[in-house]
Amino acid sequence: MTYSPLKTLALLIGLLIQTTHVEAATCSASISDINFGSISVRAGAVNETSGTVNVTCSGVVGALIGICIRIGPGGGGAAPSNSPRYMRNSSGGALNYELRPIGNSAVNGTWNEVYVNIPVVLGSASANIPVYASITSNSVAVDTGAYTSVFSGVSDASITYGLLSCGLLGTEVGIPEFAVSAEVVPSCELDVTAMDFGSLQTPIASPVDETATVNVRCTNATDYSVTLDQGLGGGTGPTDRRMKNGSYELSYGLYRDIARSAPWGSLASNDVDSTGIGANQSFTIYGRIPAGQPAYYGTYTDSVVVTVNY
Repeated sequence: MTYSPLKTLALLIGLLIQTTHVEAATCSASISDINFGSISVRAGAVNETSGTVNVTCSGVVGALIGICIRIGPGGGGAAPSNSPRYMRNSSGGALNYELRPIGNSAVNGTWNEVYVNIPVVLGSASANIPVYASITSNSVAVDTGAYTSVFSGVSDASITYGLLSCGLLGTEVGIPEFAVSAEVVPSCELDVTAMDFGSLQTPIASPVDETATVNVRCTNATDYSVTLDQGLGGGTGPTDRRMKNGSYELSYGLYRDIARSAPWGSLASNDVDSTGIGANQSFTIYGRIPAGQPAYYGTYTDSVVVTVNY
């Protein structure tokens, strides 16, 4: 029992020394602007970049100084727990993004508070800590144009220094204004169904008709055209493509209209033109196998490349 006061005294002295070290330090921080540049938001697009938190401290006594770096929602706002954050365009439209303390975008974790220990060298301390960023909007429903979110004031970005972990009392200072920005450029997606003429009698006594569907999704107000190439089987033009069964051929045509009078090909004179609406737009490909052709037993196939030009 006679040793308890000495133990208590030693603990109090240790805490007093640590507090003295903290009060001697003066720290500040800045965050570089984070600019994604020009990005596509079509499905599967990966848009990642990074910025840097620069922390400097002077008048430091000790081996390490503990700092908690906080980043809030930014001027564009954020969902609960700041995941995701939002950049905004001039109309208030949102572009979702994440700020992360870890480089791997597959690893969950939003930068809200990050604690770092900065080593002291000759009475000063400094460190550059990366901030990783990724766009999480992957939809052509996002309008094209400039998006930004400005971080300004202590509620958006600050550091607290002279502490052992985030959540403890220390000296808090704001981080000067910085911005996260991106430019969404026009982009398109498409998918195409197969065209199956089914089983045919030979000789082919009357025209055989079938359809396929092209689904196009382009960012709003994006002008585009849809073209069809000649296919692998050759032929003389859009109305005379060739399906093949070994050395045997069947002639067929692809058209833009149900009457099969407007060929669909790869030229400006026979393509399909439209303007994106940020959602799905469907176009029918009308196919026809002309009558009067002999057909040798077997399966006839061809592959036609569908291209969206924008």
